[in-house]
Amino acid sequence: MNNKNQGISPARVSRALPAAMVLFAALMLAVLLPLRLWQQLRLVEPGTGFWLGGGVTVPLLYVGLGVLVAVPGLAAFLRRRQAALDLARKRRVTEGVTAALAAAALLWGAVAAFGYAMRLFSGQGGEFFDGYEARPSSPMEFYIRSGAMACVLESVFGILSAVFFGQLAAADLLPEKKIYVGRALALAPFAWAVCRILRRFSRTIAFLRVSDLFLTLAMLVATMLFLLALAQCVSGRYGTNKTAPLLAAGIPAAVLALLCFVPRLAAYGFMGLNAPQDALIEWYDPAMAVFALVFMAGRLFTGAPVEKARGEEPDDENEDEAEEEEDVE
Repeated sequence: MNNKNQGISPARVSRALPAAMVLFAALMLAVLLPLRLWQQLRLVEPGTGFWLGGGVTVPLLYVGLGVLVAVPGLAAFLRRRQAALDLARKRRVTEGVTAALAAAALLWGAVAAFGYAMRLFSGQGGEFFDGYEARPSSPMEFYIRSGAMACVLESVFGILSAVFFGQLAAADLLPEKKIYVGRALALAPFAWAVCRILRRFSRTIAFLRVSDLFLTLAMLVATMLFLLALAQCVSGRYGTNKTAPLLAAGIPAAVLALLCFVPRLAAYGFMGLNAPQDALIEWYDPAMAVFALVFMAGRLFTGAPVEKARGEEPDDENEDEAEEEEDVE
């Protein structure tokens, strides 16, 4: 990875903003997670996912989600000229472990998605279409509308994403080795997130978990934006405008991923309630959330304006030219 922040003096580096944002994420989880757990266990019909009630908890949830999106976005906008990313090759054990866990979870999810696609290809899945909707007229139409094709693509990009996160883990845990993160491979997690959206919304809304619909969509969009900014940063496409999306999308993506995962695990995993159609317990959601928080806490910093700080130090080419001029003299 190419480090373009070496010209910034460590004396100007501040970890206050990313630390504050991680604490903000913890605070939002402390407020929103119990609320969402209560809704999932008491106010949502287990078999369909529709609301049985909610009262004041529903507007409270959406107000909290508005705060979750607005605060990191505002912080990223106000500090966009001072934010930078540490791309130095050095040992980062915590980040490397979380990247390895994300890679393992992605592989597990890819296998599950492929198995689910094979079930659909074998003819199962006719329950996705009811009497109010015309049944597919051809096998290909069925594969597309049932989400089978999206599952295959999700599996393929999930495997490529696991390789990408495996490379990140190796670069963090073995900094002395030359490990190259390709630009094309870095985009695989973004494509994987897009396929997740296609898979979730290839069916009619009547068969989706209505209470989870907004949370799932918001989480997937935030995850897409974070993974796209991550790919641009770690693959050598770093720019001063790429750290703002990391912060603005990373915090909501991490919190929303846990808000989607933990209540489902509690309701359908631990308590054994009947899950509505496609109520998936996806282990790569918490793995991705932890990685995003660790990455931002360890890599992001603020200080003097990035352009000014970079201008204070000559680049490598200028240094070489200066040395040659000295030799001639």
